[in-house]
Formats: sequence, C-alpha cells, structure tokens
Amino acid sequence: MAEVEFRPFHPSQTDELLKFLVKWTPNHPELGNREVFDWQKANGYVAMHEGKIVGHLAQIPHEFRYGKRSGQEGTELMGPGISFILDMSNDEIRKKAGRGLLDHFEANQPPYFAAIGIVPEIEEPYKRRGYAVHRDYTNLYGRFMNPSRALKYWSRSALYAPAIHAANILYRPRMKKGILPVEKITEFKPEWDELWEKLKYEQYELYGVRTADFLNYKLSQPGKEYHIYLHNEGGYIIYRLATHPLKDLRLVKICDMAGTDDIKLDLISLAMKFAYEAKADGIVAMAADIDKAIYKKAGLYISEPKPLVISPHLKKQLHITFFDSDLDHLW
Repeated sequence: MAEVEFRPFHPSQTDELLKFLVKWTPNHPELGNREVFDWQKANGYVAMHEGKIVGHLAQIPHEFRYGKRSGQEGTELMGPGISFILDMSNDEIRKKAGRGLLDHFEANQPPYFAAIGIVPEIEEPYKRRGYAVHRDYTNLYGRFMNPSRALKYWSRSALYAPAIHAANILYRPRMKKGILPVEKITEFKPEWDELWEKLKYEQYELYGVRTADFLNYKLSQPGKEYHIYLHNEGGYIIYRLATHPLKDLRLVKICDMAGTDDIKLDLISLAMKFAYEAKADGIVAMAADIDKAIYKKAGLYISEPKPLVISPHLKKQLHITFFDSDLDHLW
C-alpha cells in the first residue's frame, strides 16, 4: 500500500512545487511562474509520497458580505480553491492524495472552501463531502468575434461558428459614440471604498468585498497589464487582454466592475471597443445570474453557467467575478 503524508506547504518546497505544477498542468505553464506564485499569498497543503510532492491544494481567503437582496446581514469568509493539482501517474496515490488534501484542508482552514468552474468528474467527490454544486448563481458571459478559434479552444465543434456569426449580427455590440465620462486610473483610493460597498450591497445577495487594499493587491499581479477606468458618475471597470501561452487565442477579460446598470453599459462599451481595436478573438466576463440582461444588452449575449462548489449553508446567490476566483491568475 502506498503511503501518503500531508503537511502545510513550506516555502523551502517552492522550487519543487513549481516544477510539479508545470508538469501536471501542461495547458497552464503560468502556474509555475515564481513571481505569480509568491504574489498569491495562498494557504496551502502538500501531499508527499516517498519524499516527493504528489499533490497540492491552496486557498486565498476573501471576505464576502450579504447584500440587501438576501434579507440577511453579516459576512462570510471564504476563498477560491486554487491549484488543486495531483500526480496522475499512479491511481492509488492520486486518490489518497486528493482525499487527504481535502481532509486536511477542511480540518485546518477557517474559511469556507469554494471552487468555480470545476469539471464534471470532480463534482461527485465534493458532493459526497456535503458540498453544494450550483449552476444558477454565476455565469460566464461572452461574445466571440472569431468563433472558430474560440470553439477550438473550448473543444466545441466548428459547426457552431456560422450560428455565432449570425447571432453577432443580431446582437450588435454596444459601443457608445463620443467621449465617455471616464478617466483612466492606476490605483484605487480608500475614500472610494464606501461607494463600492453601497453599490454591491444594493445589487447582490452575496458579494466579495471591494476595498482599495483588495483591488490594488489584485492589480499588482505580476505579468498582467490591466486597464482601469473610473466612471465620473460612480463606477469602475478593470479589464485586460489575455493571450493563452500555448493556444492561439486572445480574449479581453472583464476582470471586475461596479456601477448602476446604466453605468455598467457605458463601461462594458469601453471594454468592447478595446476588444475590437485589439482584434481580440472575444470578450468575456463573469458575474451573477441577475446580470444576464445587462451583458446581453451590451452585446455579450453568450451565457454559460459556471459550476460553483460551496458550503451547503450558503443559500444566497453569489456574485463572483474573475477577481473573486483563481481564473484571473491564469492566462
């Protein structure tokens, strides 16, 4: 019987872990980037077999608050589960490492565990542990200007491309003419925190807290070039051009946004214009299901549920953006 032991990750293991991550996540070599790994400041555990790392699970805690729509008050401390990576060369070791990492994580980490965008084969182990899987809380919204490339990346048939081209004509992108009431900024100020809190509180049931400290931390991620605009009537948008390091795909990611519905339409218009000027293959965003009408009106008419794994006691709809998940840490 293969013996697997578990321990908190120690910085002395960084070099070995980075090589492990690159080996077992070949589609995302950026996970092995030392600068990004250090920047994450994650809480993690490693699984060890015969002195070598055979698994890793980490989390970045973040505070979520109940909004007006929820009918509740208070906060929840949770964070995305990042880098749940296992050595796939031995099925017995893989199963022991996966189960053991989740056991140790649940027993020792105070925040509630969350995962988004999990693949179907991962769902059952979470369900057996009592987690809830929701597909009606958070969606990925998108528009593909080059459908063939996007469909290839998502392993979808190219036969869908003509339908997407037709839909692009029907659902025209909203790009306002003239000068929008926005200004480009490089960082957030603490005196704006109250406004972001008020906007989120009024719109969502359960949302990630937005403070200058949090937003500026996210913007400091190495290797990412963010475009940040402040709306003069109270709002902001953060987006970037993301290029997959191995596959031929360039997407504009709307990483985070705040504002009233009208202001959001202005801000998405700004990102849409950038996407066309950059000749990107598409533009995507992640947000609560209740935002579907806004994104559709703005031209991001494609809507795909993102499976969300959370504690069963969290029964309010979560609003999660790229900044609330590990998905912005990738390409």
